[in-house]
Amino acid sequence: MNTQQLECFVRVAEKLNFTKAAEELYISTPAVTHHIKNLEEELNTTLFIRTSKMVKLTETGALFYGEAKGILQKMVMAEKKVKKLASQKLAVLRIGCSSQVELEALEQPLKKLKEYIPYVFPQVIIQDYFSLKSLFDNEQLDVLIGTKEMIAEVHDCIFKKVKTIGSYAIISENSMLAQEKTISFEKMCKVPLIALHPRFIPFQYGNKLQEFITLHAQQHFHFLCESDQSAILLAKCNYGVAVLPEMYIPNHREGIVVLPFAEEQKVIEYGIAYHKNLKEKHIKQFIKLFSESKKI
Repeated sequence: MNTQQLECFVRVAEKLNFTKAAEELYISTPAVTHHIKNLEEELNTTLFIRTSKMVKLTETGALFYGEAKGILQKMVMAEKKVKKLASQKLAVLRIGCSSQVELEALEQPLKKLKEYIPYVFPQVIIQDYFSLKSLFDNEQLDVLIGTKEMIAEVHDCIFKKVKTIGSYAIISENSMLAQEKTISFEKMCKVPLIALHPRFIPFQYGNKLQEFITLHAQQHFHFLCESDQSAILLAKCNYGVAVLPEMYIPNHREGIVVLPFAEEQKVIEYGIAYHKNLKEKHIKQFIKLFSESKKI
């Protein structure tokens, strides 16, 4: 099925006349007949009842008319939209991050970027860090929001640290541990742990917390989640203690308690990565705005 077949069908359906449809399309009547015949063969149905005196849509043809008309209208709108974008010379900004929570940190920089450079067209891609690293390494992302470990082994890039972060324990407000000021590894040994799949958090050598989680998984039952939201949900429902880095913990914390760990942690560098030899003004401006944002 192609656009010419659909255009021929729609014109014949509206005119109920093959000759008039051909004239409006600036093609021959046999060509219109050929396209309609091929379309009917592809759909395995008859679209028109045609005699020497009249042309009439079949029931199937009448139903298909609405669909075909809609497809052609969408194609016209898409073409107009693309041409408009091209004429405006929009600059695309492809941002990668690994959590919905990080969208909160993007709000302020993107608002200011819109004020400074109105023609920017941002695209935010949320994936696990393995996928993000691959996209970034293949230059399908302009910037990557995350930790320094996330861009390990990525070539020709620069990481700009915005702040240092740690990991925290998230528990239900109804948990027996909810009144604690801190939580120790010893106390966590007695409860199920809720952790993210390793592809969401790169391993950090010398990180005692990650080593503890690995050891705990070998000796006790624990949950392995595919997203930070599901980990927080399970913790909120009192299934165990969720362990998440600060960047995955939302500001809205109804029903949960966030506790620091009693043990000293290895700090995690959090910031923005971008490609070397950067020239695009809008990307440079976004990096500056993100780095200076107070909501990160």
